[in-house]
Amino acid sequence: MFINGIEKKEKNKYFVSMFKAGDVVKILIPNVVNAGYDYRLTAPANLGNFVRVSVMNRPYIGVVFGIGDSGLKADKIKNTIDVFPEKLSINDLQWIQKMSDWTLMTPGAVLRLIVNIPDAFSPPRVEQLYNYSADSSIRMTEARQAVADAFSSNDNEAMSISDIQNIANVGSAVVRGMIQRGVLVPSDVRVRETDFSQYEYKDMGNVQLNEEQAAAASEICDSIDKGGFSAYLLDGITGSGKTQVYFDAAWRAYSRGASVLLMMPEIALTAQFMSRYEQRFGAKPVVWHSNLTAARRREIWRGVLRGDIRMVVGTRSALFLPWQNLGLIVVDEEHDSSYKQEDMGNYHARDMAVLRAKISGFPIVLASATPSAETLQNVSDGKYVRLCLKSRFGGASLPTIETIDMRENRPEQYALQGDSDDTPPQVGYLSPILCDAIRETICAGHQVMLFINRRGFAPIVQCKKCGWVAQCPDCSVGMTYHKQLGKLLCHMCGRTSVMPEKCPVCGDAVSCRGAGLEKIQEEVNIRFPSARTALVSSDTIMSRQALERLVGKMESGDIDIVIGTQILAKGHHFPNLTLVGVVDADMGLFGTDFRAAEHTFQQLFQVAGRAGRGDAPGKVLLQTYQPDHPVLRAICNSDRDDFMATDMAARRSAKMPPYGQLIAVVVEASKENVLKKFCAELSASAPVASSVKIMGPIAAQIYQVRNWYRMRFLVAGDAKAMLQPLVKHWMNKVRVPANVRVKVDVNPQNFM
Repeated sequence: MFINGIEKKEKNKYFVSMFKAGDVVKILIPNVVNAGYDYRLTAPANLGNFVRVSVMNRPYIGVVFGIGDSGLKADKIKNTIDVFPEKLSINDLQWIQKMSDWTLMTPGAVLRLIVNIPDAFSPPRVEQLYNYSADSSIRMTEARQAVADAFSSNDNEAMSISDIQNIANVGSAVVRGMIQRGVLVPSDVRVRETDFSQYEYKDMGNVQLNEEQAAAASEICDSIDKGGFSAYLLDGITGSGKTQVYFDAAWRAYSRGASVLLMMPEIALTAQFMSRYEQRFGAKPVVWHSNLTAARRREIWRGVLRGDIRMVVGTRSALFLPWQNLGLIVVDEEHDSSYKQEDMGNYHARDMAVLRAKISGFPIVLASATPSAETLQNVSDGKYVRLCLKSRFGGASLPTIETIDMRENRPEQYALQGDSDDTPPQVGYLSPILCDAIRETICAGHQVMLFINRRGFAPIVQCKKCGWVAQCPDCSVGMTYHKQLGKLLCHMCGRTSVMPEKCPVCGDAVSCRGAGLEKIQEEVNIRFPSARTALVSSDTIMSRQALERLVGKMESGDIDIVIGTQILAKGHHFPNLTLVGVVDADMGLFGTDFRAAEHTFQQLFQVAGRAGRGDAPGKVLLQTYQPDHPVLRAICNSDRDDFMATDMAARRSAKMPPYGQLIAVVVEASKENVLKKFCAELSASAPVASSVKIMGPIAAQIYQVRNWYRMRFLVAGDAKAMLQPLVKHWMNKVRVPANVRVKVDVNPQNFM
């Protein structure tokens, strides 16, 4: 029997024959609608060979995926245009198929994640490039600094105008102005191929692991030597030195000739990671993320395909590089929700990395101080091996963690600077206990971090007289006031509008309610006028270089109080930071998501782990109106395992993941009547199966996004239910109109 060109024989062994010129084969095209089209080969090829073909007169790079089976007449079958010597392995083809089966993406949609460089097999394009001249005396606005950061993030290589605009996220006027002023200088007109010999590594031998680290590294390295699939949870408290453990494993795999992928949830994590990497391996890492130029992406992609690049640090999309002889994957901060992709298909990069390692037969390491429930369950089931690091590296002690009961310690009011005497005082958000701790910390010469996971100045702009609220006209969400921008901003679609001076309905004054990090900075600046403060969020840190500048200021002592969102929770090491204050520890406790408690615990525990990583002891203060909440008690008592056991017991009784399965079917349409009509058809054709429950349709929690209306179904089943075939059959029973989009999300993370 042939399955996608692979003849399955006894004992699950596969035999693959080479195809001859003139053979009709199935070519998988990287688009979302196909599972392969028949073409006639113009040259010999193996399964997995890259080929150039034409679909409706549009060129594509596809792969030979199997034997042709369309039954078309010979004169209806097109010829391949080119057959390239480069190829994907049989294991990669199996991974594409199994990922398709699991996520319900088409195989072509999965291949699109891999073949995402349109001109990967074309000669470098000829175009005008520009270099950045740092010698210019031009005044550096925020937009111009973003352009400078774009060059820095790409090793100061020459870039085209389109790349500069895309990476820096600036308009053409900014780029043209910098060209006219001589800041951007014309350079070569041809994109050159990079010599990747500079990325050859060696172990510098400058790190001495402690006993716990050495034991964990030894077990992973032994597995690499033996070969075969194995999965490890590197479970270490914050500051325990997990990075150096998986560096040891990375070197073992690399030195044996294998390729290594080190995955990060966000590229911002590499700000301090880069220097550790270079110190350990003697050269900078190859970094893969979405903020690279088209030329740089092409060069890295081709370098990985040719085997010239064998170690990459990257975000989730690095998993889909055309790896040759991949021998180890490390998923750092494996619990992080950033690994869940929801744009170009729905998949979880951590889970797909495990699948890839299992099919190809090599080890994978999942590292975290707060492992996900799914990973802990796999440890409990014996599928993963748990390696524990229980002490901080270098002898640093864990911080003390306490709650501040805001019912008894209400913040004092304060007056805005420069306001008239009749301006009412502002309601504060920092309790007297937290303010005293901040004052003591600064006086002692140490640094403070204040955490609030809410961007902007105020999340609600409202008229107190008539109740009008500033809402996005394109989305079912309120607009957030960003004081630094002087505008209202929708955090769903990015739409901006002017902050109204008066209510557009009744003409009365509008007020700002709630607090974002800009509001907290305002209060901090008034209460501690001599303190040097900095904001850290996706609005203020637009590039890795901007984050590195902030890290540099923290390390040099130029910042006393850093105020930020979840960007601060991940991976940063500030030795002089001794106090962490969480402004609103209750923010995520009462969400509708069954993972709300787990995610809140992970986030707050990671934030708390930033304190006391140097010689001085650390302290963490959690402001809360729920001091007896199980999540907060667990954090204060460092009872992670007990908390997770309790949380998972509740999930077991409710048959929620990892003890059950969920598949969300989200239907979107530009017109409400079309949406409701199609959902009615979908509901009428819903299958009936034992141990499977289909709920909906109901309006999505955020009903309108970018002028598209949304409804959702939820398919639930027990852990052994085969939900994917059922949902696939269901979706195939109905014809989706052109103005309707259907998204299938297996084990969804987002219920909005």
